[in-house]
Amino acid sequence: MLTGIKSPDAKRAEEDAIALLLGCHQRIRHFTGVALRLAENPQAGETERADAARAVLRYYTIALPLHEADENDSIYPRLRKKLPEGALAEANETMVAQHQTIDTLVAALVPQWQTIVDRPAGQNAFRSLLQQTHQLQNTWTSHLQMEEEQVVPAMRQYLTLHDLEVIRNEMRARREQSGAPQPS
Repeated sequence: MLTGIKSPDAKRAEEDAIALLLGCHQRIRHFTGVALRLAENPQAGETERADAARAVLRYYTIALPLHEADENDSIYPRLRKKLPEGALAEANETMVAQHQTIDTLVAALVPQWQTIVDRPAGQNAFRSLLQQTHQLQNTWTSHLQMEEEQVVPAMRQYLTLHDLEVIRNEMRARREQSGAPQPS
């Protein structure tokens, strides 16, 4: 059936929306890794620690909320309307529900990162930094794996080219409104 064949432009639009999402996932992994190295190395130089904490703080307070909005406000509702009952629909619900756990962990870490920015030698006051950062990394690992194994394939299967274009445009608009860099 000819209507089932996607044009090269349609394939490109699909890749763009999904590529933007997966690019966000790579940045999450990167900045969570930076946060873990920061927590594991309290003996590192103060400038290096302050710079790392500043980068992590910026990512988690500016970029992460945009990514969550991408998933909560753009991806989730479109998939919710189109997914049949079952594992993929449950994964879509889980995606949004897990954001609350992540946000709670981040909320506990933000003041600690800010303290390192303000007083790089003050990390010792936060003995829980390493434990909480490991917990954040473990939470991200399972969350991102679930999204990449279930939600992304569901997007490819159930969302239309128009849906994917709208998601891409909404992602870019959020970053324009916030002044954050565009996802690439």
